[in-house]
Amino acid sequence: MKEVTKKVLLVEDEPDITYVVEFILSTAGFEIRKVNDSTMAISEMLADGYGLVVLDLMMPGMSGFEVLTALRQEEKLKELPVLILSSRQLNHEETAFLASKKADVMAKPFEPHRLIEKVREMVAD
Repeated sequence: MKEVTKKVLLVEDEPDITYVVEFILSTAGFEIRKVNDSTMAISEMLADGYGLVVLDLMMPGMSGFEVLTALRQEEKLKELPVLILSSRQLNHEETAFLASKKADVMAKPFEPHRLIEKVREMVAD
């Protein structure tokens, strides 16, 4: 059985969402590291052993799409689970792109128990 890594990197620029996600996941036993600058996300992912990245799509600097593309170009990060949180309605091309990059998507707003269930499922795979 694979050991579950409970370290989660949260890449989110909105303070209220950051607070809510951190509270929900830390209460569920996950260790959360927050990065609110998308340009720092890849170096943080490379520097530490995360079991999951929770990534916002709409951020200043690099978008979540760009972060995900850069992440998948790193050999060490190709299989790192990514959960996209988005308040946008994604079009067909965006949905296909995220699927091709092996990223799951959860719409904002979300139910706290669904977020916990999804994160547990993703880090256990």
